[in-house]
Amino acid sequence: MKTFKKTLSIALSIIMSAMLFGCSSQEDTVCIDIDALSGELLEKAEFEDELSPIDDTMIKKLYNIEDYVKAKVYISSGATAEEIAVFEFDGTQAAKAGLDNAEIRIQERRIDFESYIPKEVKKLDNAIANRFGKYVIVCVSNGNKAEKIITQYISKQNEE
Repeated sequence: MKTFKKTLSIALSIIMSAMLFGCSSQEDTVCIDIDALSGELLEKAEFEDELSPIDDTMIKKLYNIEDYVKAKVYISSGATAEEIAVFEFDGTQAAKAGLDNAEIRIQERRIDFESYIPKEVKKLDNAIANRFGKYVIVCVSNGNKAEKIITQYISKQNEE
């Protein structure tokens, strides 16, 4: 009986390790050209306002993220909550922390817009904030076109 438990324990450890390594290697294969994706979102997603790029100092201040490798962020004039942010991190752990900070930003903006411009809250309620491997993508826009753009882009990248 003791041998059976030990064998079962070893087998489960091997299976768990294989699953862990399988997931992490799949995540590591995702490769996003953040300039291309952010440009496609800027061009094709549904925005009321004109979005403008911001520099690293402002990105770090708005998102409270310091450790990204590269980022491309576009923000609105302030008349809307619209925004695009695409981040690349060193690895998945840093990206998970980056996603947490992006979600905090969305929540803070929701609170701000509730009293400032309430009609923008719906956009924030439907905001996209996702992590794909070592990348984080945020998009606040009208409709669901941005989500389709991101899904198609990620699918296309995984085929290549």
